[in-house]
Amino acid sequence: MTEAPGRRKKRNLNSLVREGLLLGKYRADRYPHTLDFDWAAIRYNRIAIVNLLVSANPGGDYLEIGCASNLTFDAVMAARKVGVDPVSGGTHRQTSDAFFAENLDARFDVVFIDGLHLYDQVRRDVVNALKVVRKGGWIALHDMLPRDWIEEHVPALSTSGWTGDGWKVAFELMASPDIDFRLLAVDHGVGVLRVLADDPSLADRRAELAPRRFSYFHEHFAELPVLGYDEGRTWIEGRLS
Repeated sequence: MTEAPGRRKKRNLNSLVREGLLLGKYRADRYPHTLDFDWAAIRYNRIAIVNLLVSANPGGDYLEIGCASNLTFDAVMAARKVGVDPVSGGTHRQTSDAFFAENLDARFDVVFIDGLHLYDQVRRDVVNALKVVRKGGWIALHDMLPRDWIEEHVPALSTSGWTGDGWKVAFELMASPDIDFRLLAVDHGVGVLRVLADDPSLADRRAELAPRRFSYFHEHFAELPVLGYDEGRTWIEGRLS
């Protein structure tokens, strides 16, 4: 059933009012600097990256955390796919925490994490994914490059373009010796990591990173191993087995 124009207009107006109130409430968090990424001008997206990772072993096992409308899940060309989402899409209707608790013996070649974009949750998803990814396998994470303080802010201030603060995990991945990590500047930022050991661990910088906001991300952005799509593709292809 098509939504009536009047109802749609009222809903959009209510959304704008809510966003305006939130922006006012958190005005002390404002930060003037931004990152100049035009995602619409970059042809490649997360689906291209995930399929490149899967291409090393098309008959392998793929896990996706956060499926929603199955935009990515349906497009991934893996023989065996598991999708986890508490609301819609995928194959398992449950939280990622519940899935990992019940499936510690499962093993995957590629895991794509696109669930709740809060640092604590993204971190747990990475830690749990590291337990089920085979040595030499891959983990990818979506929405790792917020462009301004509004896109990054927790709680979310806008109904669109919210990345949250999952970017904090990138600094931990950089410091993890059992992990080879790059951050691809496509589609709101796609983190890609290759597992180098049988029992990899994630560096723990929670005490330092948990309270940080976009200003920290912007000021330390140059430390991150950021690659464009062509550089990222070359890096991935050089490590596909």
